[in-house]
Order: sequence, then C-alpha cells, then structure tokens
Amino acid sequence: MKVFRGFEYRRGTTAIHTLDPRAKIVYLILFTALAVFYYNHFVLIAIFASSLPIVAIAKIFGKWSISIRGSFMFVGFIFIFNLLALYFWGGHTLEAAVLSSLSMAIRFICLISIFSTFFLTTSPEDMTQSMVQLKIPYDYALTFNMAMRFVPTLSKEAQYIMDAQKSRGLEMEKGNLVARVKNYIPVLIPLIISSFRRAELVADAMESRAFGASKKRTSIYTLRFDAKDAVFVLIAIASFTALLSLRFLFSVP
Repeated sequence: MKVFRGFEYRRGTTAIHTLDPRAKIVYLILFTALAVFYYNHFVLIAIFASSLPIVAIAKIFGKWSISIRGSFMFVGFIFIFNLLALYFWGGHTLEAAVLSSLSMAIRFICLISIFSTFFLTTSPEDMTQSMVQLKIPYDYALTFNMAMRFVPTLSKEAQYIMDAQKSRGLEMEKGNLVARVKNYIPVLIPLIISSFRRAELVADAMESRAFGASKKRTSIYTLRFDAKDAVFVLIAIASFTALLSLRFLFSVP
C-alpha cells in the first residue's frame, strides 16, 4: 500500500509546486510515452533519472522514495512473471528473457516515478481547473480528480484495517500464496464497505450543494501560463527530443 502514498498531494511553495498543471501534464505525457517506447535499460534509467531533479527541487524525496520502495513488490512480480512467460512459453533464451523482463521492471519504476512526482506536486483543485480550461467538461474533470484523491485515502484506510486485524491476531504473512490471499479477505470486506460509505457521503454532500443545478459554472480564479511554465515545457520537449533521437540516430531499441 505504500506505493499509493506517491499520489497524495502535499502543499508546497517550491518552483515545481507553483508550476501550471498544464506544463506538468506535458512532461507527464512526453516521458510516459518515452518509457513505453523504449526497451533499452540505459535509456529507461535515463528516463527515471529525469524525475530526480524535479524531486530535488520540489523537496518531496521522502514521499517519493516511499512510493518507489513500495513498488518493489510489484516490480518483483512483473520481473518473475515476464521471465517465466518469455522463457517457458515465449520461446526466448534465458538471457533474452532476463533482459526483457528487466526492461519491463525498470519501465514500471519509471512510470511510478513520473506519476508520483506529478501528483505529489499538483494540487487537485488546480488540476481540475486546468482540465476545465483545456475545455474538458467539469463533470469528467471532477470525477478524475476525486478518483485520484481517494487512492491515497483508501490506501491509508486499508493500512489502518490491516493494523487493526493484526492486533486481533490475524497473521497475514503466514502460509502459502493461496493462504495469504485468503488472509486478506478480512481486510477487503471492511475496505469495500468503507468505500461505499465514503461514496455515499460524497454523493450526499454534492447533492446538498446542488451540484449540476447550473450548467454554466464560474471560477474564483483562473490559471495563467507564464514564463516559468514555458521554460519548463521547453526543457521537457528538448529532453524528450534528445532521448527520442537516440532511436533514429543510433538505432537504440
């Protein structure tokens, strides 16, 4: 559950926090595309390293590192699953299967790092406003941002439930894989019930505020795309172009 802490926004005043969300969306899209496009380990590591300056400037290393460490279990699963699938059913040699599986694992870490830096430094309110200014209907923008805000909330709640069940004697790490999956049932059921209750509370709150009564909404403020946002976008595009050129100039896979 620690991996989802990288989606929990923490208010800040750094240069990255004050960037227009639309500028950070450009970085998110470009480097996500690069991570999916490349298989080469060194290029993927370079893509991962591209998020480190943002982490340093935004001063979010603590939360970011928790998210990265929390993803190691998924990374291990991705590596093992791909290794077995490619070697036993894909007809690959052991060396090729290991290298391909390693690429998949590094790619996943890249994506976690990119999305973590974005959501840790982007206010949900600003994100909603930026989507509205991009002509996305407010209902869809609000739904997306509420979903993203509830991910870390549900992660925390799941951790509380797990701690409560462990204090009552539930041994979640004991037994084989099937037994461990069954041990999580006492966690999933309360979590699902809590999620439905939370959704009902949000629906009641929205209804009490007459959500949807007015088709034309107004905002108390609008986001402005200024010089620092343009510089950030130019740096992101230049970095994207430099990494993408490796494919065409040096045939990097």
